[in-house]
Amino acid sequence: MTTENTLPSSAHALSKSRGWLIIGGLLSIFVGFSAIGSPLLFSLVITQFLGLFALISGIISLGLAIFGKHTGHRIFEALSGILRIVAGAVLLNCLATSVAVITLIFAIFLVIEGISVTVTAFLMRATPGWVWMLISGVASVVLGVMVFNRWPSDSTWVLGLLFGINLIFSGTSLLALGLAARKPDAA
Repeated sequence: MTTENTLPSSAHALSKSRGWLIIGGLLSIFVGFSAIGSPLLFSLVITQFLGLFALISGIISLGLAIFGKHTGHRIFEALSGILRIVAGAVLLNCLATSVAVITLIFAIFLVIEGISVTVTAFLMRATPGWVWMLISGVASVVLGVMVFNRWPSDSTWVLGLLFGINLIFSGTSLLALGLAARKPDAA
């Protein structure tokens, strides 16, 4: 019986992906610190990325509506495609306004998510660790209110900063998983 057969499947998968986890974690941490160092640049890059994504997906949807073989939803597909093309064009042509709108949507999302998590935490009071969920929910509400209170004046840097912070946390967890995974056996 080899040790590979005794490892649980998730631990085995982690050991096979160890190198990728470490590289991905380090890259995420590097980009995260870069975003924190240049939040305006990353806010603009995020907005341009979303604009390009909307534009390209709109063109694809419109193409499918016109040339696709499935005829059931052509009108809906065409309208959806046109809407995404317009949204993408607006995001790309009005960067400052686009960043402000995306920041406002993000602030609203944080507040709604925070309220939801906080309510769920109170419903799970009998579960060990429910306090961490409560803290997370309250922190999300507070962060959303802080972003909203400084909107739109701070919109230019908030997205980039929060993106960077998120990448650092994500990268750290990937790196920790990669470093904790067993090295694959050379058998």
